[in-house]
Amino acid sequence: MAFLFKRAFFLKNAFLFKKVFLLNNSIAARKRYSLGFTFLLAGTAIGLSGCFGHKKLTQEESCQEKWDKARAKFEKKHYLESKEPLSELVTSCPGSAFTEEAMFDVGESHFRLEEWIEAETEYSSFLKDYPASKKYGELAHYRLAQVNSNQVEIPARDQTKTTDAIKSYGSFLDEYPESVYADSAKTQLEKLKDQLAAKQMMIARLYTRMDEPQAAAIYYKNLLKEYGGRVNQREISLKLADCYIQLNQFDEAESYLVKFDGIAKDDPFRLQVKTAYQKLEAARSKLARQKKVEKEQEKRSESM
Repeated sequence: MAFLFKRAFFLKNAFLFKKVFLLNNSIAARKRYSLGFTFLLAGTAIGLSGCFGHKKLTQEESCQEKWDKARAKFEKKHYLESKEPLSELVTSCPGSAFTEEAMFDVGESHFRLEEWIEAETEYSSFLKDYPASKKYGELAHYRLAQVNSNQVEIPARDQTKTTDAIKSYGSFLDEYPESVYADSAKTQLEKLKDQLAAKQMMIARLYTRMDEPQAAAIYYKNLLKEYGGRVNQREISLKLADCYIQLNQFDEAESYLVKFDGIAKDDPFRLQVKTAYQKLEAARSKLARQKKVEKEQEKRSESM
């Protein structure tokens, strides 16, 4: 009906303009007619276009269209092109049928591009929003551990990410002990713990070189406590004995040396143990002489 009305309106007005033109055929009149007729055509065209324009998409249809385009790029492994549309879909279509998968795919896009910091953020957000996800929960937990592991620095540098990765792998294995990724997670976990042990050893040796036996002893003892199966315990015991000899804590030093009692003659540590005992006795004798001198000085001071 609207179309027929607009068409009739157009014809009626066209007829009126033509009639005016016939009554006044001056050049100025023809110009005004031509201009008016042009505007009439434009206005009518605009009105008609409203009748035949595209139908406005519903929210659900719009989300479906966005999803189809973004997912197509992701499936073609165009991760650089897919991450932004997927992220926009998560924001503009919350609670849709595609939001969970889209949110996970944002993390996957960053992961495939080796953008570890961004991937960590996205996987963490996903697990926060979908903690019970049956479809992606397991892989998201594993990916989070992987991106933490991929940010680990060499032992000489800060090991915060190493600790984070250890926690992530531990949490994953607690949550999914029978996972297909469990063996890989365990292997990575062992490597990360070895790296932390190496870091602790580097610090302990650094304090030894700096002639800080108290600080070195703290790190050596922690190595035995936390990483006993990953380090040479006999080597560390000798180092602890040396630290306590320097601190004049002879009983503590001897408690580590007695662990070598009965050592075999061909044992590679035999000479080091013998040297440590000699050092212990020399330190004891030196301290005894010092105390004797101090005592004699005290007596002389009292007699004066």
